[in-house]
Amino acid sequence: MTDATHKEGVDVSDVLLDPQVQVSLNTILEKLPQLAQVMTALTKDEETLASLTTLIEQLPRLSKIVYLLGRVYQAAEDVVTDGDTLDGAAKMLQKYTHPVFTTAQKGLKAYQAAKERAEHDTTTYSVFSLLKLLKDPNIQKALRLATAFLDELGEGSTSAHHG
Repeated sequence: MTDATHKEGVDVSDVLLDPQVQVSLNTILEKLPQLAQVMTALTKDEETLASLTTLIEQLPRLSKIVYLLGRVYQAAEDVVTDGDTLDGAAKMLQKYTHPVFTTAQKGLKAYQAAKERAEHDTTTYSVFSLLKLLKDPNIQKALRLATAFLDELGEGSTSAHHG
């Protein structure tokens, strides 16, 4: 036995006497049947083996992607759990949506008031009263709006059929 071999033998025996190494070896020995099944599955055909090789080759890239996804997730979680950020986002959203809601509420109130007024109005309209109504500036404005709206709808359907 050479001196180098003797030294390796001593090193190996020292390592094997370490309690942590013994626990690890026991764990590996207990898991050998499962490891054999995994190895059999991974090497069952060339395609699986090639895929495994590709996956192992791409692990550094995949590791970077997983790291970046983790950072994005953490940033998103910080934003969601930070009350100040959520409050700021809510205020910004309200700044844009408030005018829309205000206009919609105005329109709804006007509709409800007009509906209430119409339910209590008992006026009977004749051809002559309609002709008189046509002179009303509000009626003229509403007719122009309705005509323009219908023209736009007609142009939209015409261009859709030709496009």
